[in-house]
Amino acid sequence: MVQDEAGILIQKRKKLVKRLLDNRAPGFLNTSAELFDDYFCGVFKKSSTALKMTDAGIPVALVALGGYGRREQCVHSDIDLLVLFENSIPEMADQFIRDLLYPLWDYRLETGYAVRTIKESLLMSWKHFDILTTLIDARFICGDFNIYFLLMKTFMKQLSEKHLQNSLGCLIAYGEKRHSVFGDSTYLLEPNLKSGLGGLRDYHSLMWYARMVSDVKIRKDLEYYGFLSCEEFQTLESSLSFIWNTRNMLHYITGRKCDQLHFELQIEVAKLIGFKAETGHQGVETFMGELHSKMEFLKQINQLLREYILQPRPNKIKKAKKRTTLSKSTKVSGIVIRRQMLEFSSMELVPRHPGLLLKIFVESGRLKKPLSIDARRIVNEFSYLVNDSFRRDTSNVKAFEKILSYSLWKFNVLNVMLATGVLEGLIPEFSSIVNKIQYNQYHLFPVDKHSIRSVQVVNGFKKKDSDKKFSFYSIVYKGIRNKKVLLFAALLHDIGKAEPSSEHSEKGAEIARTIVARAGYKSSEIEDVVFLIKNHLFLAKTATRRDLSDEETAVFCADRIGRVGRLRMLYLLTVADSIATGPKAWNQWTESLLRDLFLKTMNVLKNSELATRKASKSIKKKKDQIINLRKKEWDKVKLKKELDSMSHRYLLYVPVPEIMGHLALYKNLGEKAFLWKITKEDNSEIRRVSICGRDKPGFYSKLAGVFFLNRLDIVGSQAYSWGNNTALDIFNVTPPMDRIFENEKWEKAEKELQNAIEDDQFLERLHGKIPKKILLAPGQIPRPNRVKIDNEISRFFTVIEVFTYDFPGLLFTITNTLYRKGVDVRVAMVATKVDQVVDVFYVNSVDDEKIDNPSYVEDIKNAILQNLPELEVKKEESK
Repeated sequence: MVQDEAGILIQKRKKLVKRLLDNRAPGFLNTSAELFDDYFCGVFKKSSTALKMTDAGIPVALVALGGYGRREQCVHSDIDLLVLFENSIPEMADQFIRDLLYPLWDYRLETGYAVRTIKESLLMSWKHFDILTTLIDARFICGDFNIYFLLMKTFMKQLSEKHLQNSLGCLIAYGEKRHSVFGDSTYLLEPNLKSGLGGLRDYHSLMWYARMVSDVKIRKDLEYYGFLSCEEFQTLESSLSFIWNTRNMLHYITGRKCDQLHFELQIEVAKLIGFKAETGHQGVETFMGELHSKMEFLKQINQLLREYILQPRPNKIKKAKKRTTLSKSTKVSGIVIRRQMLEFSSMELVPRHPGLLLKIFVESGRLKKPLSIDARRIVNEFSYLVNDSFRRDTSNVKAFEKILSYSLWKFNVLNVMLATGVLEGLIPEFSSIVNKIQYNQYHLFPVDKHSIRSVQVVNGFKKKDSDKKFSFYSIVYKGIRNKKVLLFAALLHDIGKAEPSSEHSEKGAEIARTIVARAGYKSSEIEDVVFLIKNHLFLAKTATRRDLSDEETAVFCADRIGRVGRLRMLYLLTVADSIATGPKAWNQWTESLLRDLFLKTMNVLKNSELATRKASKSIKKKKDQIINLRKKEWDKVKLKKELDSMSHRYLLYVPVPEIMGHLALYKNLGEKAFLWKITKEDNSEIRRVSICGRDKPGFYSKLAGVFFLNRLDIVGSQAYSWGNNTALDIFNVTPPMDRIFENEKWEKAEKELQNAIEDDQFLERLHGKIPKKILLAPGQIPRPNRVKIDNEISRFFTVIEVFTYDFPGLLFTITNTLYRKGVDVRVAMVATKVDQVVDVFYVNSVDDEKIDNPSYVEDIKNAILQNLPELEVKKEESK
């Protein structure tokens, strides 16, 4: 009979889930909880064990806990049950549990339970915060109501009389720990719908607090007792409904309880909810933007909760009354400090002095004190006062410049301005990127949060850091005269991303021109902001796609940028943009390339036409150093001859100690095909492989094949000709996965490279390991493979750029194709462009000439494209 109850439950849940997917289950959470209530009530009535306990005068109650207690039962949420006894637990309790739960477990329904007396429940709740919160959410299901009532009455009495302060302290500590573990979901590519900052737990925490200190029973009471305004309550309802619907679809897709909205699941969730592509935007981008907007409100709920907990509390909270507390004046008339938070001394002042709407944020940033919830509400209510004349007012522009300079990661003034509507009022164009999502694994944050984060990173350069790298940025920052230009550029650099059909740097520069002109900036300042936004990707693209050891690269950058001041600002904007984007854009390799390019370009700008003369002096100085440091086996005259045969590129950019090491390889080469030396880069996982060998076409391709064979990824390389048919290649590669046997892996790779050099067919077997198709995520719009061949960038080389998606053996595929077409790779660079990769090759023909024959160029381009795998969007799995 009990098994029948479980079977009926399963069938009803399947029908309910189907109605949910058809958008016909508006009260899904409550209905889902009621189905379990019906099951437990039915089993209780039919259980012979329950009947025996009743006959024996042993009262028992079934109590719903946690989300089940709150009637917030998602598709695969846990069922938490308390089997409550009055004074002692009878032996029959075990059989009663079997009656209740075994049928559910047979159907693999996640059901947790606890069997306790009233006394045990109370004692454990004061020792364990998670048990305390489950009791706050406790709800009677069936059985003896009197013992449930006695438990809750005693619990609330002890809570208010003995344990309130400690419990509230635990509530804050719990939230801080949770946020440190799960992060700020409003800033994350893959938000945690439950536990992150902006997740459902922030709402739960407010309910726990409200129930601890008042008579709140249901969500609507939050408005009745003054915890939320009418508008805030309506926004809360809308936000919860959207997040719960998202969580239900996530549970359905994964077939289990899951709260992390992983990247690869977002398209399917968006489709199930009903988001479709429109006006150039993917449906998933609109969906994620909406989700971030809803979670941003729950994040504000968390900050509101902290204010409630930290404020002085009367013995009992009644319906909302105006609180009076001692206040302290600030430097600004009309703004005071109460309870360590900023408030307006009088709401009536704001309409008469609209500038206070900005001044309160200036004081917040200066004093590092947050706005109170009342102040936020007032700012939001009067945000309509931020009109065109307000935006053009010089004093308001100055105030906003201060706010920009005060915005830090640990004290987020700009984000509060955004949440209250003032930032959008001040810069209406910013509205177009609020909660806008770029659906790729390159950008971690929504565009508005990324832009604000970029400002915060720039401000982080003000102070010297213990990290030497950040001390360098601090030095560069101090050299910038007009810092407000850099801050405005950081805030607005992605303002053009509202229109997916246009190039966002160009479009953003146009929009920014209007914004800074409206603010009354001088023409030179406007042009600097426009230049920075228009070129904010320039340095990153150049550093990752061009040969930095070629002096022409730095000269090209210097010609484009023009001034040292602009270079400093553009460099720091590039660094801030990359850091704020995430690890795909910012890593040790990218950082070192950018710094190298910055310093070389700075050298050209400072020295102008003297740069080449200075380079010659530097080369001569290095040669003298090497001769003076030479080992005994080197004759001075012969060493000078070898140095004279080396390329200027090599002598100019390779440090003396490395050149000495390379000379040792060359000296020991003899009749061998090659010798190599593997070194570990300082403070990096990258391995540097220096190879001295016979200068033969195809060497790079064979090395790429051997590295692919041994799962060693090439992240960059340089090739130098030494004359005498000798070449030096320097590769930066990732280390073997198994570090314990790393030496053995390198020995194996060395033998295989020797075989590949001797046998031109040795690596042919690798073609079978190259995928025929690249599968993209469902719904992803594929960017076609592209090949660009340029003969203008470099004086000595033809530059080939390949835009494609990453796959195992990518470098081998391209370089082997080039080798078979009679093309010799001299320099290679690997970069990332959003969800694609860009591999850049500096090449020559086998005769060491540039490749400029149009038909030959077209033949090479077609050969590369034909050998790249096809792109295919992965089909959604049918349910």
